[in-house]
Amino acid sequence: MLKITLYLFVLLSVKAYSQTVENMSPQQIKGDVEFMIHSIEDISVNPYFKISKGKFVKQIKLAEQDILKKPEVNSIDFYKVFQPVIVKLQDGHTVLNIYDFLAETDYLIFPFVIDISENSLFIKSIKIGYKETIHQNLVGREIKNINGQTSKQILKLFSNYTSGESKRSRIALSKYYFNNYYNLFLTKGKELSISLDNNEEFKIHVLKKSERIVKPQNNEIGKNFSFGINKNYAVLNFKSFSDLEGFKTFLKNMFSDLKENNIKNLIIDIRDNSGGNSELGDELFKYLLSEPYSQYQKTIVKYRGTHKQTLKNKTNTEDEAVQTTLQKPSGDIETINKSLSLTNPKEASERFNGNVYLLISGQTFSSASDFANAFKYYKAGSVIGEETGGFVVSPGEIVEIQLPNSKLFFNLSSTKDFGIGTTEKDWHGVIPDFRVLSKDALDFTLTKFIK
Repeated sequence: MLKITLYLFVLLSVKAYSQTVENMSPQQIKGDVEFMIHSIEDISVNPYFKISKGKFVKQIKLAEQDILKKPEVNSIDFYKVFQPVIVKLQDGHTVLNIYDFLAETDYLIFPFVIDISENSLFIKSIKIGYKETIHQNLVGREIKNINGQTSKQILKLFSNYTSGESKRSRIALSKYYFNNYYNLFLTKGKELSISLDNNEEFKIHVLKKSERIVKPQNNEIGKNFSFGINKNYAVLNFKSFSDLEGFKTFLKNMFSDLKENNIKNLIIDIRDNSGGNSELGDELFKYLLSEPYSQYQKTIVKYRGTHKQTLKNKTNTEDEAVQTTLQKPSGDIETINKSLSLTNPKEASERFNGNVYLLISGQTFSSASDFANAFKYYKAGSVIGEETGGFVVSPGEIVEIQLPNSKLFFNLSSTKDFGIGTTEKDWHGVIPDFRVLSKDALDFTLTKFIK
């Protein structure tokens, strides 16, 4: 089984919410709560690894008691009350999904793309639609306050609502959901008050989705992967483990160009890569390693009826791996040894024979983190930056179900993946060979190893 992890990023993926419930009755609330508890125990391999079942169910029931006191409850209220309890499972793939629900509304567009580093908020870029009205050079500036809430209060809120294996991982991953959190918790209408470092304050008129005019872009910003050559080194910017066929073609052309230009230093940048399809990592390793390899030590799989039904509805049931899963007795938990299922590298003439440097950060998750773990295990090169947000033993494939009454989608992990060389005790991310702030990792690499 491949590790395919698709995070549901900020207001991008839109599903059909038929019969969306505006207000839920007490019976409907109780029904969704019981459905969530049953689904967690039915699908997840070991849901109570970090919190006991008794403590988790008690907190769910306390949250249920609180929400039943409200005179009116809608789907967003349901999310606000129960997602912080789901977070306590410390499973980065188990999440109550409000993002597609919000995508159907005329939500507000926060003016900036946000970065999170050292428990601080920074402006990474200005969004399209605001560049003509925000004339100050604000990129790189630290945010101290948004609509009266300090950055410390905001990051605490993020850690309560973002699913992840640790507090550090949750905060790092939260930047991808910032626009959702702004609409849910931080907005004060269409006027934004934001304070930056040195106490400089701005008031900005915030646009709704329907008001933003997005002009067609002819550049390559947003591509999942790109590379550039600069004298004696090249940089592969790898943003997402997606588009497998496109990546195969890309790699063939890239390594051909590196050979033609006699480039002996390759920097692979996955500092802002949240994962996806692990097969892309296998394809890249074909050019970097000289011996057969596997990214994973083992995978624990739980075969349950809900998982099987999801496979029937959403995948090609003629696929051999799917057929194997469908034929397993419900309730079985199987450990699949992947350390012997090896992938062969390219022929020597096609492989890269120079120095390789891998840049990682707290925003490196899931399959990207698995790639970094294997990169370090096989000594493919030097790992530089900060510990990855994704853990080396981590939740795997996602099963998505829909709650019957709130109509919110609920994602649960149905497998547990162990990166190559790991054990149950490895509850941490990939540790770099050279620890530097992730924002300085590229400059450090160029200064220490290349220039």
